[in-house]
Amino acid sequence: MKQSLFQILRNEALTDTVWKMVLSGDTSAITAPGQFVNIRLDGLFLRRPISVCDYDETTLTIVY
Repeated sequence: MKQSLFQILRNEALTDTVWKMVLSGDTSAITAPGQFVNIRLDGLFLRRPISVCDYDETTLTIVY
């Protein structure tokens, strides 16, 4: 399991309850959409698995 730090580039509402977030960072460990990434935030104890919507060499898109 590879851990990487990502920076939020965009976080936009698709509907009232669905959001799309684009993150910038090292995506070399991702091999296909549909894989899960675990999101860890400082100060919170449980990581959240979220499915990869799209990715390229430098960005990762999730929909939540």
